[in-house]
Amino acid sequence: MSEAGRSGITLGALAARAGVAVSTAHRYVTSLLELRVLDRDAAGCYRLGVALIMLAGQYLDEDGLRAAAQPYLAELVELSGETVHLGIPVGHQIVYIDKVESAKSVRLVSRIGNRAPLHCTAMGKAVLALLDAPAIEKVLAGQLDRRTPRTLTGGDLLAELELVRRQGFAIDDEENEEGVRCVGLPIRNSAGQPVGAFSVSAPAGRFSIEDCHRLAPRALAMAADISHRLGYAPTAKNGTRP
Repeated sequence: MSEAGRSGITLGALAARAGVAVSTAHRYVTSLLELRVLDRDAAGCYRLGVALIMLAGQYLDEDGLRAAAQPYLAELVELSGETVHLGIPVGHQIVYIDKVESAKSVRLVSRIGNRAPLHCTAMGKAVLALLDAPAIEKVLAGQLDRRTPRTLTGGDLLAELELVRRQGFAIDDEENEEGVRCVGLPIRNSAGQPVGAFSVSAPAGRFSIEDCHRLAPRALAMAADISHRLGYAPTAKNGTRP
């Protein structure tokens, strides 16, 4: 398909290259059109669709975010002594794309690829607080599971997001998982959009709210540096925090 260039490729040519009958190629192409992996122009030729292009762009963005953040994740583990995660928002969830483990014997069980809700995680709330009002309303209108007795919803969650916007970081106070406390910070791209976040996570018994606040100034500076590496330049319009 990539060899077809801007002019696209016909169904017959696709079938020939794939070594299948035209009828078989048509079935495959029909499914790919529905998924928007392929597009068909007025001349009946096929080319890469918007869904595939967006997926490729997301992969490149994710890879760039990881590269920009990795040195800071390692530094943050040394500074805090706890596990650090990097995540990106996908729909109403945060997806873990990188992790640097604590060296302590009692550690959190998590893995790259895990998903968690935006509304009750430190990374998720850090991202959610920077979305525009319609996007926040869309999340709040969905099913907000109460993962623990401490999970915030409704007006309590809105008040929490306002606090996150003011202070620049979010705290998950056993809201996603009992016995686990986290502090998370957003990462912005050149357009000022929150494209990811990182968090320090630890058993609540050894990571207090006070510990979260003590760690916040250095973590805020790291978030600003990572965002800067992605092209973010604070203005009066997009805000002054990372």
